[in-house]
Amino acid sequence: MEQERQENAAIIDVINWIKKHKEPFFTTLVIIAVIALIITFVCIRIKMVNIAASDKLNMATQVISSGNIDQGMILIDDIINTYGKTPSASQAVIMKAGNLIFQKKYDEAETVLKNYIEKANPKAVRPIGYPLLISVYDNNNNPEQAIFVAKEFLTKYPDNYLAPSVMETLARIYELSGQEEESKNVYKDISDKFAGTVYAERANEKLK
Repeated sequence: MEQERQENAAIIDVINWIKKHKEPFFTTLVIIAVIALIITFVCIRIKMVNIAASDKLNMATQVISSGNIDQGMILIDDIINTYGKTPSASQAVIMKAGNLIFQKKYDEAETVLKNYIEKANPKAVRPIGYPLLISVYDNNNNPEQAIFVAKEFLTKYPDNYLAPSVMETLARIYELSGQEEESKNVYKDISDKFAGTVYAERANEKLK
């Protein structure tokens, strides 16, 4: 009973306070309601934009898969330009870079990927750009720059799931450029750090 009386008294105190401060209280309520409406609108808008970008990306993928690459890349560019801050736009950039590499337009691919690595959102997707950028330099007969980018990636993201693949590429580039000792060291690192994986198996074969 005592607890119930205390609770009732607290409720009465709140009611009396509201009566005394009616105007500022209801003004605060209106402000909170407006803020809540704005937040809800923004969340819905973001969700709708993400859905639209995802739908267009799926369409672009289907068009490219059907063999109409030029039309697909027009859709890809539209996604990048119209929905630049969505996850779909980040995927579209990677697809565009891959197509540029396929066409041997290495300078354009380099520009696209450098911008992706610097600005892609969310930041968690930025590591994906490194293997493609390494590929740009590797295919364009620039092993020094490929090595530099691979080492930069491994310094920034040593525990990333792409690390063993990047290390394997680095070892191969060292090997092809005549830096055999550096190549062996990287293969040894792969064997030690990723024991039991296919990367370690291939590294061990190379070390033999």
